Amino acid sequence: MIVPLSSQTPYRLQLSQLQHRAYLSRDGAPAGGTAIAQTADGFLWFASQNGLYRFDGVHFDGSVTRQLPTTNIYSLYAEPNGDLWIGYTFGGAGVLHDGKVSNIPASELPSGSVIGFARAADKVLWIATTRGVLRQAGSHWKTAGPSQGYPGHHPQWFGTLNGQIYLFDDDSAYLLDQHDNQFHPVDFLQAKHELIGFPPGVTWSKNNPYWASLRDPSGALWVTRGDQEGIARMRWNDGGSSPSSEEHFDRRDGLTGQFVFGYFMDRESNVWVTTESGIDRFSIGKFTPIHFAEPFPNGVINITVAADAHGGVWVGSAREVALYIKGDQQPVRTDGFGLGADCSTVDSRGVVWMPGRTDIETYDGTHVGHIPPPSGTMIEDHGEQAVQACQGIAEDAAGDVWISFLKVGVFRLSNGTWTPNGGLKGLPKGPAIRVLADESGRIWLTYPNNRIAVVDHDHVKLYTTADGLNIGNILAIAVRGTHVWATGDHGLAYLSPSGNFISLLGKSDNHFPGASGVVETPTGELWLNGPDGVYRISADEIAKWLKQPNYAPSYELFTQADGIDGVAVPIRPGPTMIESADGRIWVTTKQHLSWIDPAHIRRNTLAPDVMIGALEAGRASWPASSVPSLPPMTHGIHITYTAPALSMPERVHFRYRLKGVDSDWQDDGGRREAFYTNMQPGSYHFEVFAVNEDGVASRQPATLNFTIMPAFYQTLWFKVLMACAAVLVLWLLYMLRLQFIERRYRLLMEERVSERERIARDLHDTLLQGMQGMLLQVGILSNSRDLPDAQRTRISKIEEKMRSVLIEGRDAINALRQKEAGRADLREELEIMGHDAAMHSSTHFSLRIDGEPRPIDPKVGEETMAIARESIINAFKHAEAEWVRVSVYYKPDALIVDVTDNGLGITEQKIQQRQKEGHWGVAGMRERASKLGGQLVIRGTNPQGTTVALTLPASVAYADYSSFKRRRSLGRMFWR
Repeated sequence: MIVPLSSQTPYRLQLSQLQHRAYLSRDGAPAGGTAIAQTADGFLWFASQNGLYRFDGVHFDGSVTRQLPTTNIYSLYAEPNGDLWIGYTFGGAGVLHDGKVSNIPASELPSGSVIGFARAADKVLWIATTRGVLRQAGSHWKTAGPSQGYPGHHPQWFGTLNGQIYLFDDDSAYLLDQHDNQFHPVDFLQAKHELIGFPPGVTWSKNNPYWASLRDPSGALWVTRGDQEGIARMRWNDGGSSPSSEEHFDRRDGLTGQFVFGYFMDRESNVWVTTESGIDRFSIGKFTPIHFAEPFPNGVINITVAADAHGGVWVGSAREVALYIKGDQQPVRTDGFGLGADCSTVDSRGVVWMPGRTDIETYDGTHVGHIPPPSGTMIEDHGEQAVQACQGIAEDAAGDVWISFLKVGVFRLSNGTWTPNGGLKGLPKGPAIRVLADESGRIWLTYPNNRIAVVDHDHVKLYTTADGLNIGNILAIAVRGTHVWATGDHGLAYLSPSGNFISLLGKSDNHFPGASGVVETPTGELWLNGPDGVYRISADEIAKWLKQPNYAPSYELFTQADGIDGVAVPIRPGPTMIESADGRIWVTTKQHLSWIDPAHIRRNTLAPDVMIGALEAGRASWPASSVPSLPPMTHGIHITYTAPALSMPERVHFRYRLKGVDSDWQDDGGRREAFYTNMQPGSYHFEVFAVNEDGVASRQPATLNFTIMPAFYQTLWFKVLMACAAVLVLWLLYMLRLQFIERRYRLLMEERVSERERIARDLHDTLLQGMQGMLLQVGILSNSRDLPDAQRTRISKIEEKMRSVLIEGRDAINALRQKEAGRADLREELEIMGHDAAMHSSTHFSLRIDGEPRPIDPKVGEETMAIARESIINAFKHAEAEWVRVSVYYKPDALIVDVTDNGLGITEQKIQQRQKEGHWGVAGMRERASKLGGQLVIRGTNPQGTTVALTLPASVAYADYSSFKRRRSLGRMFWR
């Protein structure tokens, strides 16, 4: 609701003081509107001959017209539950419910245009056409006739007045008794009096030319007269039958058309008018403009204002004599005083000072005085002598008057004598931009280039950039108690208790440049009048800033939409803002004056109801009430929404978020739509709420849930299938890799066997054959009788040694020639190996088999035999043992081969020492075991001896282990 000013009723203003906004076809507005209604959700509906239009304050939406059987609409009726009844011009009616129209065929209603609807106390709906009246009875309609008290003439108007249901025809009126559903005739003139809205005591006759009307809260009557175009607005103040005032508003004032068809007041107290060409809105601004019309024929321009002690203000201007305004009264002219004034003040005695065209004029309420200006201040203007323009005037504590003249300088009038700069050497030369007297009578003078001078009983204090003043040319100054505020080209500054000026930076880095008026109210609010409009900074924000100079205060900005007509002048006349004794703030522009009461600012406390309109994706669109699952491949969406805000829709802004996408609320800046791209399949929840021009937010956000369906390749089952396929491909690649490794390993082993066979042949054909020949010669020599016994004995030992070496060489050749074909017989090989080693030794050899023997993989068996051979040979050669025992354990999970003796024993230290001497047998055994993926352990036995134990996992050792596991093990073995 609109909060009225103190002692002022809404619309007590004149018609010309209201804010007017015209909507034409270029704005989407319908022409020739026949009816206006407002539904419970706050939207305004306009009926016309071209369809039905919904209005949210910004856009006219005629999409509902597509659901109607005809575009010609005669009447509208809004129900409290949000339904909207529609009466068609050529018969029939419909109801709009949740965005869908249900129609009553014309055949079920009396023929003719539907002129009105009414809901009775018993909740029964009545409809009237130009041919009859009927009421709803269940799913049927019953016509009201003589039995219901209506003789069946031709109705002209039907509806509710002051809670009563009236029916009018050409020359009679009827009132419906809502208890027994009977019509009763009433006085036609009195009923028409109520219909038009005349106040009590005003007589209405059939000859009165009024046919459309609205009575606003102030009692003023808005009417359409048949004998003149436009709007007539009348007010009765004395209770007489004739109006005390009548205003007019027509096309010359900006009305959209010549003829007004209807009036309507919405819940925000805006008055809406329909004409043959468009729609007009009249509203009350936060500022109240002063109406300067008759009797001010010369026009008011270049306004200067000064407040007196009684709550009034004096207004001077370039073309008009001084005006006095007090409260809500009309301006009063003061003939012979103030013509051409461009600065003004009211002194401590209540005398008004206004430098005029030829001298300095004063007015004490009865007498106009004339004071000659200072010497050197007169100029020639169009052949006449005139006083230089005044930039500021004020009275100090001693009663002396200080005036600044353009291009000349500052003068003090004391005891009838003008003194340049008041005779004070500390004042800057040249004219001051502003002259102000504070509560204690000190004079403050502002100058260009960051200079402010204070005159206190002939003592001058000058503030400059050295004191922190850095706002350019000082355009306005305000002093209240210890608070001093100054505005300039580049911003706003405050005089701190330390004696330095501090610049204030507002929210969004606003430094309020170019303000030519500044006022601090008794409550601590700060008001500024600048090129962007009027700023209000609350007392709380100022208090926060005074405690924390780095704090950026928030503010409220008033513009022409709030009733301020025009822009503040930057330099002269000034200041452009003052405070009157009754607490009002007065603001001047080039040709206009307006005021606002900071204690009673009109506020719109209605919370806007947000409605989501539609969701668009690609070329498809869905209403918010029926958004289906969006199709696959939907990557971008567009959501539209709105809120009915009819007073100042341009200041309504929206905040929205899409959960899962937006981390915080987004501000759309009043765009009323949201866009999202790169959308992924899934379920989404959209929320939006609105904030009106006075910061009132929606009670709850509007929501929209929707789902984007995945494409087949975005579904879970497809992703699982693809994952399985990827695993399968990787497994196949792995198997191919294993086969490759196995084949490569086999080729390497075959190449290795072939090389060993070649070496064995070469050794057999060369070394062993040569050794055999040499052994035969040595044997012949050892049997020679010619040798002494000592030499024969030595040669016999050599022969024995050579035979031992020959046997070892043969064993080595046999080992080299071992074939890979077939599976190795571990037991047989170990027995042969052990018995060959024990043939020429006193050491006893034994073999033990534990578990069920299993076939050994040939490649593994070869490596195992090599390790066992090295262990057995070492035991027979170096252990000096009495026995050597080989044990083979066929376990389910491993193959274990250990060689144990009871000889000298061995330690890791001895192994390392022998490696340094070039013996690498143990190192080779360990390398073979590691390559097989097994473990080789060499440890001492109790009380003496050595055990060499080789442990191989079953997956590596046994040939009958599963092919895949064996390949995997071989692969790991190879990669290591």
